[in-house]
Amino acid sequence: MEGLEPAEAGRAGGQAAGEPLLRGRDHGSPAGKTFRLYQLVLELLEAGVPRGNILYVNFEHERLRRLDANNLEDLMKVYYEMFEPSSSHPIYLLLDEIQLVRDWDKWVRRIHDTGKFRVYVTGSTSKLTSREIANALRGRSADFPVFPFSFREFLKAKGVSVEDAETLSYLDERGRMLRLLEEYLTFGGFPRVVLAESAEEKRALLRAHYEAIFYRDLVDRCKLDPELLDLVLSTLVSSAAGQFSASKLLNVAKSLGFKCSKATLIKYVECTRQAYLLLLSEIHSPSIRNRRQYPRKVYVVDNGIVTAVNPEAAGGLGRLMENAVAIELARRGYALRYWREYGKREGGEVDFVIADGARAKLLIQVTYARGRPDVRARKLKALAKACEELGAREALVITLDFRGEDALGGLRVRYVPLWLWLLEPEKHLPPS
Repeated sequence: MEGLEPAEAGRAGGQAAGEPLLRGRDHGSPAGKTFRLYQLVLELLEAGVPRGNILYVNFEHERLRRLDANNLEDLMKVYYEMFEPSSSHPIYLLLDEIQLVRDWDKWVRRIHDTGKFRVYVTGSTSKLTSREIANALRGRSADFPVFPFSFREFLKAKGVSVEDAETLSYLDERGRMLRLLEEYLTFGGFPRVVLAESAEEKRALLRAHYEAIFYRDLVDRCKLDPELLDLVLSTLVSSAAGQFSASKLLNVAKSLGFKCSKATLIKYVECTRQAYLLLLSEIHSPSIRNRRQYPRKVYVVDNGIVTAVNPEAAGGLGRLMENAVAIELARRGYALRYWREYGKREGGEVDFVIADGARAKLLIQVTYARGRPDVRARKLKALAKACEELGAREALVITLDFRGEDALGGLRVRYVPLWLWLLEPEKHLPPS
């Protein structure tokens, strides 16, 4: 399952002999990481791994307090006493909330190097960052993210089955799909929010998620000033799918009487990114200087956070659509890049550039359009200009509910409804 809740982001992962340990970033609560491990257990059993070769331990259990690496040795002795693991399979260790064990990293590194184990560890961002895990495991880890529910998972949680999205009719089935898409765009994919029945309950849960990240992962852990953090986050979240720069953020802060530096604001933004609350997109350029010099675009890891912090955003489906596309691209492992024509008063912009190194493979525009006439001319003009500059030959325009194909000079343009792209994105993206 890709999506699990982020009130407490974390990581999980596994390792094979001769391979690096894997750690995952879970944009989610403790239930998110834990249930992903439960799913992994089921997957291993279905793959034929003997039950005795799988050990899951949750170190948040009250009987497992104040442990250290020596206790992990004792734990393994008891494991071997109670079970007789098969020698034809590795032993799978699933260690939940590993940061609660003192010197865990030394012990994990040692057993990893024996080649006998595949180890999955999780930790919470309120206590352990992705960078800290990487340093602790010293090159033996690989990171993978776990996001809130994808649209397909959202539909599954709602009890909606879509066997073949291509065959949906234009009548009741299509209307229902659009209604569900609007709910997904407005309230996002946090599991508890998806399953809540009323809009009021959804909003209350979203505020609780946001406040948990705000106070536990940012104020408490990163020691950030809550008033300044509130300004930074309210500004950035309200600007979801828009550009921002530290200089403009500094001007806003100073106008409100905050005494801070540009470096301080950059630190605050970086902390929100490390807490997996925000996703940042850089301008597409082979020049590192350009990527750092030009403004970045900001996206939020779940649309529900956007509408919880800025209720007015619920009326702007265009930006919510773009934010949802950014989340899906990040979920599928694509780096977020955009293109903009600078040097002109109103230069064109392409929302996303899918690239292979410096070469652009696919240009993506997102537009709130129900038909071809609704697609704004400036969107297509920007695609044509970007095609000329980047050499791309294919473009995708993600619409609300319009399908078609067009030719724009030497550029092939396909129009795909957002609900269809979210359900079958692999058909509309080149391989990474």
